[in-house]
Amino acid sequence: MKHLIIGGGIAGLHIALQLLDKNENDFLILEKAGYNESKIFSIKDTIKRKDGTTEEVLIELGPSVFHDKQVELMKLIKRLNLQNTFEFVNPKEKAYYVYPGMTSDEAKKKWREIKKRVFEETTNETLEEASKRILNDEDYKLLKTCWGEWYEVKDDNLQVLKKSLKEEGNYIVMKGGLSQIIEKATTLIKDKIQFNNKVIKVSYNKNNYTVYDSHNNLYNCEKIYLCANLKGAREIEFEGINEVNEYLSLGKIKHCLRCYTYFNKPINIPYKFIMGNFIGKYSIKYSDNLWLVAYPDDILALKLYNMRKEWFIKDWIEMVNKNFHLSLTYDDTLNKYCGYWEDAYCTLTPEFYEINSEGILKGEKLRNELNSKNILITSLPKDKGENTAWMEGHLLEI
Repeated sequence: MKHLIIGGGIAGLHIALQLLDKNENDFLILEKAGYNESKIFSIKDTIKRKDGTTEEVLIELGPSVFHDKQVELMKLIKRLNLQNTFEFVNPKEKAYYVYPGMTSDEAKKKWREIKKRVFEETTNETLEEASKRILNDEDYKLLKTCWGEWYEVKDDNLQVLKKSLKEEGNYIVMKGGLSQIIEKATTLIKDKIQFNNKVIKVSYNKNNYTVYDSHNNLYNCEKIYLCANLKGAREIEFEGINEVNEYLSLGKIKHCLRCYTYFNKPINIPYKFIMGNFIGKYSIKYSDNLWLVAYPDDILALKLYNMRKEWFIKDWIEMVNKNFHLSLTYDDTLNKYCGYWEDAYCTLTPEFYEINSEGILKGEKLRNELNSKNILITSLPKDKGENTAWMEGHLLEI
């Protein structure tokens, strides 16, 4: 066999479709689970309200939005002929900031001033390191409390994060759900993928690979595409190619939790986003009845996962009642949808950016060494870490 792909999620499917387009048919995908367990996970449901009326809803429990400057993702969607499912959204809709002792406008203005100060830095520190160094305790607390995606981006290299934010395009959601990407791509390569087939070991010897799976099968191939997530990639034993383990050590696994709550009656709040001082930290309105009441990442996601969801939903209700003079109760909630992934995505550690005597980043040097041995790894974000939490970050052109 010429090509073997480890992992049948969006990254592995993207590689497979590129091989097909190059008339390279001698490949196989090994996926340890069923494709419907992908972290791209859309749910369609019919909500029945207490008065008997119904509403159709679409719930994205994994990624929910992308933008039109994500080159590889846009190419993949075009390849799958899914452009007609696009619906553009406005990411700059009104936001409300919840912070003790300040009005929303005061907190928002102060937050923007603090963020500007941090982004004026030119160091290669993480966002959190730079913020702690240049801000006093009070300003640092305000910055991280009112930055909705703080735990998503705090470990990103500051320069890479600034570049990534600057290059964001028009935001897009998909009518019918992002799961269409996985479903349609899988259909196109269904004869080339083996599900419930976990890779245990990869051995490298004289420019050839031997792959051992959980069913005691052996596969010999010329090139490996390691498209498992970071947690799954680290569970594989690599023999004769120590650079893989060294490279994978340059990533930090991030958790995420998404909790949607549908309310029986419309909630009259004129804001799309609420962020700040409440347990869930960041919430998003999808309709007057449907709210993503908790949208946390990393340690906050783990905290909420270990709580009964009634608690942080009740905390959200208490927060909106206080700030918007409402009288919601937990009895007003109907359906709740909660998804948690302990290995949702990853960021690059500061060690990735260490520069050797030749002026090359440690992570880039390892990538070059691995490419020379015909192994391509999508488990870590590509380039220098741009789009770390986006699907695009793990889609590589071959």
